[in-house]
Amino acid sequence: MHTPPSIVAAKPFASRLPVLLILCLSIIAFPLCASGAGLAHDMTVLVAPDSGEIEVDDHIGLGEPRTHLEFVLNAGLTVTSQDGALQRIDTSADGLRNTYRITLQTAGDTLQLHYHGKPRFSARRGLGDMPQGTLSAHGVYLDGASAWYPLFDRDLGAVRMHVTLPEGWQAVSIGERSTRSDGSMTWTSTLPHDDLYLIAGRFTRHARRHGTVELSVWLLDDDPALAQHYLDLMGGYIDHYSRMIGDYPYAKFAVVENRWETGFGMPSFTLLGARVMRLPFIPYTSLPHEILHNWWGNGVWVDYAKGNWSEGLTAYLSDHWMQERAGKGDQYRLKALQRYSNFAAEGGDQALLGFVSRHNDASQSIGYSKSLMLFHMLRNTLGDAAFVDGLRQLWQRHRFTRVGFAAAIRAITAPDDALAQRLMPWLERTGAPQIRLQGAALVRHDDAWELTMDIDQGQQAPFEFDLPVWITLDGETIARRELAHISARNTRLSYRFDRRPLRVDIDPEYDVLRYLDPTEQPPALNRLFGSKKAWLVVPGAAPAEMRAAWRDLAATWQQLYPALAVIDDSAAHTVEAGADRILLGWDNALLDGARAGFARDDQALGDREVSIGQVRYPAAESSVVLVSSDAQGVTTGFIGAASTQAIQALARKLPHYGSYGRLLFDPNGNKQLADALDSTHSQLSRQLSETPVPLRLPARPVLGGED
Repeated sequence: MHTPPSIVAAKPFASRLPVLLILCLSIIAFPLCASGAGLAHDMTVLVAPDSGEIEVDDHIGLGEPRTHLEFVLNAGLTVTSQDGALQRIDTSADGLRNTYRITLQTAGDTLQLHYHGKPRFSARRGLGDMPQGTLSAHGVYLDGASAWYPLFDRDLGAVRMHVTLPEGWQAVSIGERSTRSDGSMTWTSTLPHDDLYLIAGRFTRHARRHGTVELSVWLLDDDPALAQHYLDLMGGYIDHYSRMIGDYPYAKFAVVENRWETGFGMPSFTLLGARVMRLPFIPYTSLPHEILHNWWGNGVWVDYAKGNWSEGLTAYLSDHWMQERAGKGDQYRLKALQRYSNFAAEGGDQALLGFVSRHNDASQSIGYSKSLMLFHMLRNTLGDAAFVDGLRQLWQRHRFTRVGFAAAIRAITAPDDALAQRLMPWLERTGAPQIRLQGAALVRHDDAWELTMDIDQGQQAPFEFDLPVWITLDGETIARRELAHISARNTRLSYRFDRRPLRVDIDPEYDVLRYLDPTEQPPALNRLFGSKKAWLVVPGAAPAEMRAAWRDLAATWQQLYPALAVIDDSAAHTVEAGADRILLGWDNALLDGARAGFARDDQALGDREVSIGQVRYPAAESSVVLVSSDAQGVTTGFIGAASTQAIQALARKLPHYGSYGRLLFDPNGNKQLADALDSTHSQLSRQLSETPVPLRLPARPVLGGED
C-alpha cells in the first residue's frame, strides 16, 4: 500500500486569515437558500495536513428566520461567530464533541461560523483497520462521524466547499468539481445529503465524460492501465441501473484509492483499498455494488432505527446480478444461505429490523445474505416486471428521505398491501424456515401416478412462503416446477401425473430464505468456521516449530470464530462423537482414519500427497485444504502444509475462502486451485426409481435482461 510522503511544514494559521477572507468574497454568489428542509453550506476550507489542522469559514443558509440554534462540533476545533452569542452547553462522554447554542442578535435565515484547530478522533478502528477520521501528512478522511463541520438537527440541502491544500494534494468530496489556477478546487452540490465528506491526498486523477456524468479514478499509486479498466466499466453499470431504477442522480462517479483495505460507497464516489481495487474480480463485484449505493443508501437514505435494507438490496442487484448473468445465481444463493445458516443459525441470528451495519461474519450474514434472500423471494412472488416496477416506485417516492425496512418493502409491493403484510414477520422475527421432506410416496392409478409428500417446518412458529417443488418425470429431460404455498408447520402435498415421477427435489435452486439442512450443505470451510462447536486438532508428532505454527493459526482463528476449540491429536479420543473437526498437519494421528472420508470420484488423500483428477500434489510442494461431510452432516477438514511460512499464509488466507471445500496453494502461498464442491447427501431430494436420474432444470431469465 502506497503512503503519500510528508509535505513541507505549513505556515501558522494566523498568517493565512487574509487569504480566507479573499476566498470568501470570491464565492459569495452561491445561493444560501436551503433545499427543502436541509441547510445550505457555503464553505471555505484550508487544510494543513502536516500539522493536522483545518480552518473553515462556513456561511450557512437556514431556510427560515431563526434566533436560537444548537449544533455539535469536534471538540478540537475552536468556533466563533459575529452573528450572535455562542455558549458551549455539553461535551460528549469521550471528550470528542462539543454541543453549542448560539443566540442570534437578530432573527435571520443565515449564519456565519468560523472554526479552526486540530480535530480529535476516536481511537476505535473500523473495517480494514480504518480510523474513524484522520488529518495528517499521510492523508485526510473526514465525515460527519467526527463532526468536522457543525451538525445541526437537519440534513444538508446544498453545499459548496472551496478547498485549499498544499501543492501536490487534491481533495475529493460530494458534488461536481471545478478548479482554479492556484490549484484550489471547489465541490458543489444542490442535492440533499445526509453527510459531508472531505478526502484528500497526493492523488493522480484520470477522468472521462460519460454523457452528463464525469467518471474519474483517483490513485495514490498511479497505474494508468488500472484506471482505464475501471473507467471502461463504470459507465455501463451506471447505464444499467439508470434503466432499471431511474436516472443516475449525481454529476460524477469517482473511484478513490484508500490507504485502508475498504469498500465504502459515498454519494457520487467510492473509497476502495489499494490492494482491494487491484484484485481482478473487484471491478465485477465491488464496483457495481458501490455504484448502486448511489441509489440505495446514498440516494434513498436508510432509517437505521427501523432496519438497514440497503445492503441486502444492493448486494442482490449487484453481486447476485453479476453471478446471475454468468448462469451461477443458484450457486450465489447457496453460498448466501450457507453463510446465514453457519454464522447466524446457532444463537447468532437477528431480526432484519435489528440490522444496522456489518461488523463481523455473523452480522454480515444477516444484513447481506439473509436480507438479499428476502428480496429474491419478493422478486419471485411479484415476477420480474412487477419487481422492477417496485424498485422504481421506491426510488421515485423516497429519494433523499430516510426509509426503514418495512417502508422499503411496502414501496416495492405497492399497491399490494396484503403481500407487504405477509412479509412483515420475515422482518420482525429471528430465524427462518427449517424445511424437511418427511416422505415421498408414489401410487399407481389406472391412468395416472399420484405423488404425495409431507413438508415440515422444523421451527415452532411457521413462516408463510411459496416453495418450489421440482419433479422429474419419465420421458421428460427437464424437471417440472410446482409451486406449493406453505403456511403451516406440516403440509401434505399431492400431485397427479400421466407419467411416472422419477425424482423429486425441494427448492434445489435455493429460492427460499431458510436454514439449510446440514445434509444439503456442500462441504466447505464455512461449515467448520460457523460450527456450533468444532475442534482444531494439533499434531503431536510434528516438529516443535510446526506445532507452534499450528497453535498460532488456531489462536488467530479463535479470535475470528470463538466456537473453535483446540486439542492435541493424542487427546482427540475424548471429543464427543459426531463433532466437527479440522485435522492440522500431515503428521496428525487422526489422518489415517479419516482418509476414506475425503475420497471422491476425482479425489484421493494419500500418504503425504493428494490426487485430484489425474494430478498428484506432493506435500512438500503444495499446501492442501480438503473438507468432507457425511450423511449425518458431520464435517471434517484437513489442512496440510510443508513449512511454518506456509502455515502462516494459510492462517491469513483461509478465512477469505469460506465457501470452498478444496484448495491448493504453491510453496509461495499462491492459489493453485479453489473448488466449491457439491453436496452428495441432500435430504431434500428423493430418487423414486431404482435407477438414479439426474436433475435438469430450465434456464432462468436475468433480472433486467441481458445488457
